[in-house]
Amino acid sequence: MTAADSPEGAAALADAVAELGGLALAFGRIDRTACYHPDQVTAESDTDHTVMLAWVAPSLAALLYPGELDTGLVAQFAVVHDAVEVFAGDTPTLRIDVAGRAAKAQRERAAAQRWSDQFATRLPWLPQMISRYERQDEAEARFVRAVDKDMPKIVHFQDAVVGLAREGISAAELAGIYQRQADDISVYAAEFTALTQLRHELAARVVAMVSGRPTTARRTPDRPVSPTGALVS
Repeated sequence: MTAADSPEGAAALADAVAELGGLALAFGRIDRTACYHPDQVTAESDTDHTVMLAWVAPSLAALLYPGELDTGLVAQFAVVHDAVEVFAGDTPTLRIDVAGRAAKAQRERAAAQRWSDQFATRLPWLPQMISRYERQDEAEARFVRAVDKDMPKIVHFQDAVVGLAREGISAAELAGIYQRQADDISVYAAEFTALTQLRHELAARVVAMVSGRPTTARRTPDRPVSPTGALVS
């Protein structure tokens, strides 16, 4: 017997999936930092980013680590990897400092708990997968986290680095950001050496694009933004 085998169970399940659907729509209203569609006007949303990662990460896993990584699990982790941002908002990380990272982690832990509180007994798969991803103790989760860091580089190709220009980021600053990012990735995902050259190639292309155009004044806030556009305290 399943949760939907009685009228009461079906009604409760309908409520749960409707609530989950509403959160999915809210997820699509969260804009990311310094990343735009090719029209250079429409901001990349968390939904755009998640679909991109859910296509790219399993594709790379199947190509680079056949038989080593479970591509289905990679896809599942990619789908949920930023779900906490529904409640925590997206935090700009290009110039984030130690205190900012700590605050981001705290918000996201609280958001993961909120997912569990709302759905653990009704639709448990999603909060369970969020928890598994956040633990980072499975190779597939670490792989997704590493590939995730390259998704903005792909978007910068699409918007001709206009987002970075609007943030006032120079080629030299960006090269430093990418080096620190590579150092971080080497700590938690050192086993995925096949990704290193790809990351180097993507980063070099974006830096070269930035070096060829002027920057403008920085315009986005350092604090995260919620689906409604309000700053998250």
